[in-house]
Amino acid sequence: MSEPKMTKPVAKTEATVRAEERMRFKAIMESPEAQARPKTALRLALYGQTPPEIIREMLADLPAESPFLAAMEREGKTGVISPLGAAVASDDSKVARLAEIREAANRHNFAKGYISPQEAKARGLDVRV
Repeated sequence: MSEPKMTKPVAKTEATVRAEERMRFKAIMESPEAQARPKTALRLALYGQTPPEIIREMLADLPAESPFLAAMEREGKTGVISPLGAAVASDDSKVARLAEIREAANRHNFAKGYISPQEAKARGLDVRV
């Protein structure tokens, strides 16, 4: 009786490893469970080696992500009684940056003579008239 031949495991090429990872990522991100929870699915797909089947089961147990909360996170806070798009917090970085740009533009326009000293003063610049 002869012993069974042992075959050496074939080393995977870089292209094979990348193709397998792409297929794993696609299987996770295109699943219905991931469509309702895209941020969580993306993190699980990128930062681990868990098989797609297990990730889909995990995602199915989680509540769906709210598009409203995602929009609030992206756009920032607005007050309930304030007009749409009005800034509520004075520490809002977007509003502060826009004010900084507006002031720099007014200073530039005054320095180049595009606006009069009276107009610059009306726009809030400290001008010695």
